[in-house]
Amino acid sequence: MIRKSGYLLLAILSYGIFEAILLGYPYYIALAVILFFVVSSDIILFNRGPAIDLYNVDTERIIPGKTSRKFQKVNIEIIFRNKGKKRVYFHYFDTLSDVFESSGEYEGFLSLEPGDEVKRHYLIESIAIGKYKIGPVKVYTQDPMKLCLVEYIIPRIDEVSVAPAISDIHTQRSERLSNFIFYMGVHYSRKVGQGYDFYGVRQYTESDDFRYVAWNRYGAINGEDLYIKQMEEEKPIDVIFAMDYSWNVNQGTAEKRMFDRIVNVVINASYAILKNHDGVGFMVDSSAHDHFIPPTKSEESVKNLEKLVSEIRPDGTFNILPLMDKLKKKIKKNALIFLISPFSYPEAFHGGDPRDYKIGKRVFMFLVDPRDFTESKEDPVYKKLLTSAEIVERGYLNNAAKFFQSIGLKSSVARENDLLMRIMSEYRYGKMTNEGY
Repeated sequence: MIRKSGYLLLAILSYGIFEAILLGYPYYIALAVILFFVVSSDIILFNRGPAIDLYNVDTERIIPGKTSRKFQKVNIEIIFRNKGKKRVYFHYFDTLSDVFESSGEYEGFLSLEPGDEVKRHYLIESIAIGKYKIGPVKVYTQDPMKLCLVEYIIPRIDEVSVAPAISDIHTQRSERLSNFIFYMGVHYSRKVGQGYDFYGVRQYTESDDFRYVAWNRYGAINGEDLYIKQMEEEKPIDVIFAMDYSWNVNQGTAEKRMFDRIVNVVINASYAILKNHDGVGFMVDSSAHDHFIPPTKSEESVKNLEKLVSEIRPDGTFNILPLMDKLKKKIKKNALIFLISPFSYPEAFHGGDPRDYKIGKRVFMFLVDPRDFTESKEDPVYKKLLTSAEIVERGYLNNAAKFFQSIGLKSSVARENDLLMRIMSEYRYGKMTNEGY
C-alpha cells in the first residue's frame, strides 16, 4: 500500500519531468527521471517483496490461564515464526483493552530469517472485573523511504476473565476499617417456639409437649396447675442483592469504574451477612443480562457471583418494572431485597402504576451518585461545567428517591464511600423488624 506521501512525491516528480520538457532543461529532466526511477523502484520492489513476505509470519499467543483476579499479573508469551523462504522484517503490536496495564515486550521490531522462531514476553494487570479480549496482533512493515506501509492483522483473539480482587474484599472486611459493621452480631429477629433461649412461661394445654413443663412452677396458683416453658430462636432471613448491570453502571475513569466498585461493596456486605447466618443471593439484571443466583447461607453463592461477573460486562438497558416482576416470581421465601442502580438515563425510567412495585417483599433501593466516578481536572471551566452537571444529576436522583418512597419502597441516594455502610444499616434495620415466615 502506497502512502499519501508516496503518491504526492510521484506526482511532484511527474510534474517536474513534464515542466522540464516544456522549458527545455535537459539536466533537470535527467535528475527528475532518475529520482522518479528511484522512487518507483523502491515502491515496486517493496510491494513485490517485503509486503508479500509479511504474510508468511505466523504467531502464537500463550496465556497460562484464562482466569485471573483484578491487580493480578498475567504473563503472556508471543511466538513469531517465519514460514517463508526470505528474510522478513516488521513491527508488531498486541492490542489490549484499556483496563489492562501492560509492561514488557507487547510491541517492538523483529527481523526473522527463514525458519526462525522468536519469543516475546509481557505482563498485563487488569484494573476492572469482567471478560476482556487480548488481540488481535498487528504486524506492519514499511519501505526504507517510508513511502509504503503494509499492515497485517493476525486474527488471534484470546479472552481473560477477571474476578474481583482479594485485596479489595479483604481491605473492606478488615477489623481495622470495619470492626463495627462486620464483627458485631445482628440478632434481633426472633420467633417464639421450640428454640434456644428462654422467653417465659404460660399455662399448659393438652396440645403442648410434656417435655417442656416448667416443674418449678407446678402448683403455683391452685396447687395442681401446670405451666409450659416458652422458648425463642433467631429467625433467619434471606438477602437478595439486585444489581443493575446495564450501561448505567459502565461509567467512571480508567482507574475507577462504577460496576467494579458496586460488586466489591456487595461482596463485602454479603460476607458480613453470612457471618450472621443469613442467606445471600444475587440478581444481575439488564436487557442483555438475566442472571439469578439463589440464596445460600454459605460462601457458595458469593463464589458464584465472582465467577459470573468475571464472565460478563455491563451491557444493555435497565428497567425496574421487569426486574420487580422477576423478583416476585423467583423469590418465594421471606427476604430483604437490596436494589442498586444509578438510574443514569432518565428516559429509561418510567414511574408506572404503584401497584406494579408491590411484590410482597421488603425492598430497599440505593441510587448510586455518579459524581465519585467522574474525572477530575484543574481546568476551572471544566470544574464549573462538572459542578452544574452534578447539581442536575443530584436533583434527579433525589426526585427518583422521593418517588420510590411515596410508593412504599425505602430508598436513598448513596455515594461510593458510604454505600457499604448504608447497606449494612438497612440490613440491621431489616433484621430488627423481621416479621417474616
